[in-house]
Amino acid sequence: METADATSRLVTRREAEPLLGYAPGSLKAVMQQQRGRWPAPVACRRRGRALLWELDALLAAARPTTGVRSRRPDGADTDGLVTCLECGRRFRSLAPHLVRAHGTSAAGYRAGHALPAGAALMATDVRRTLSATRIEAMAADPDLLAPMRAAAPAPDVLARRSAAARAGTDGLPAVRAARRAAALRTLPAARQARRNTLEATARTAGFASMADAIAATRDLSSRAAAERIGVGASTVKRWRRPSP
Repeated sequence: METADATSRLVTRREAEPLLGYAPGSLKAVMQQQRGRWPAPVACRRRGRALLWELDALLAAARPTTGVRSRRPDGADTDGLVTCLECGRRFRSLAPHLVRAHGTSAAGYRAGHALPAGAALMATDVRRTLSATRIEAMAADPDLLAPMRAAAPAPDVLARRSAAARAGTDGLPAVRAARRAAALRTLPAARQARRNTLEATARTAGFASMADAIAATRDLSSRAAAERIGVGASTVKRWRRPSP
């Protein structure tokens, strides 16, 4: 590898960490876990063996992946970094910083700033990458699952903990807004899936469509029509109501 003097475009991992939003000393581990994502070093400093990377290439690799979906409320800003509400510094993963700099846990931080119990303190694309890494590791070595399952609390204990954590934040505006957004996104698809199921049921019963099934059984009671079509009586009543 060629040697080169440090320039504004060449940085070490330690120098890149605050620019990319990583906690001190964390970028090396991230690069090792996500080998296919990060560029290779392009040089090293003349004095010492510190490797150098092109800053632009690192910034491009660290940029949040578009189209990443997550069920958890995302605490990251649009550039993928999470702002610490204690000190204003910004990171891609906030939990290590909270412990090291502020002596608090993620749960304590959320409670102190009235954040939703499920609010993510890590960028969505980072969570996805870590999840994929764990899944690959477990697929390669199924024995990893045994100690994880042994250490995990019972499902009912986890359910109680989750309910208790959510109870204090269910009424927060951010939580309500996230749920409204999720409903607007998922309800149309759920309704269409339900409609497709009813249409398939009607065809199985020998009708061309659900509308034809309702029309053909109009002279039957709701219960009898439901048995003939293969759906519930309440579904038949709903379909028989005049359209508004």
